Amino acid sequence: MYRPVNEPGATGLADRLSVLGAELQQWQSFWSAHAFRELTLPWEQDCPDLASRLRTLEADQIRLLAGDARALDDLLRPWFPVDRWCDIEAVQAVTPQVQRPWPHGFERDVPGRKWHQIQAFSAALEQAPRGAVVDWCAGKAHLGRAIGFQWQLPALRALERDPHLVEEARALARRSGLPVSAHVCDVLSPGVDAHVAQASHVIALHACGALHRRLLDVGIAARMAAIDCAPCCYHLGPAGHIPRSATARRHDPRLQPSDLRTAVQEEVTAGGHARRRRERLQSWQLGCDALLREYAGQHAYTVMPGASAQLLAGDFAGYCSHVAAVKGLALPNGVPFGAFETLGQERFREVSALDLVRRRFRRLIELWLVTDLAVSLEEAGYAVRLQAFCPVAVSPRNLLLQARLVS
Repeated sequence: MYRPVNEPGATGLADRLSVLGAELQQWQSFWSAHAFRELTLPWEQDCPDLASRLRTLEADQIRLLAGDARALDDLLRPWFPVDRWCDIEAVQAVTPQVQRPWPHGFERDVPGRKWHQIQAFSAALEQAPRGAVVDWCAGKAHLGRAIGFQWQLPALRALERDPHLVEEARALARRSGLPVSAHVCDVLSPGVDAHVAQASHVIALHACGALHRRLLDVGIAARMAAIDCAPCCYHLGPAGHIPRSATARRHDPRLQPSDLRTAVQEEVTAGGHARRRRERLQSWQLGCDALLREYAGQHAYTVMPGASAQLLAGDFAGYCSHVAAVKGLALPNGVPFGAFETLGQERFREVSALDLVRRRFRRLIELWLVTDLAVSLEEAGYAVRLQAFCPVAVSPRNLLLQARLVS
């Protein structure tokens, strides 16, 4: 029998949401300030010693702190109640189910990290007693096939809007001999109702933004017996965050789109090449911004256009000329591009250091978002668990909502 760790009135999910909201409201000036866009942050005047300490950090120290939560807490402890935040952020790890051994080669079409996530996610789920199962936003239905095999399902329906992925899902299902039926379906459209009409259980691994919110809307409306969802990419969808639960509306920190992006900016899974490319791009953006302030009359941060790999393979002068052309700005002759490239590199180091403060609030913001989802399910009559289904090293988006309809 499914026994929720977090039963309505017993789990404290609503209480946790209230506490998270209060913390975010109290410290809003720190997590809402973006050093990349602002030459001086609002909190620097109140905490000059903190700003001074961060500005003295070297690039290697900043990278270490960005990847080591404990070391970052040690640095910030004189200024922030990091021990209290650690207690608030604590999420119970899932006790994995015993799984059947995977057939040889079952995972060969699944990228390595994705396969580890699927293994952990499938081991975290408890099968509903009866009824059809739906894999929501299924892609190639890697998760659906895994669940179909583990639970020995007679059928599983996979929903995906990309016809090419649906065809690949069908081919993989045929090859594996599993009864997974893949369907072209935009889950944001009204047509999704027909696909879930007979379902009792819906699963979603890393459904992004509006897609996981739509999942809860559809599941609740259909009074689906079981919902298992690991949310992702909270910033994708409507601008800002609209609280779902009554508790969230009473304690709303009023997150903006840039704040939602803060919750998903870990680099745990980024390789060295991706990191170096990002650092080069952001250094150039900051150097170009300084140049445009000096020579093109810009008085605030200039939002930069996208940069192709070919553009980044060139030089800084070419990048700035491209940005100016796209923005319709004229640059005079004799601009000292080298000096501004160096300035951009220094600004990147400084911005990365100051941004460590905002980085510390990522998990608090993410927990606020996911706990709001959990409490909205409780308010709709579900017993809900909020747990971590895998280590952060496997996926930073490791929070799992498990909801079962209370009969």
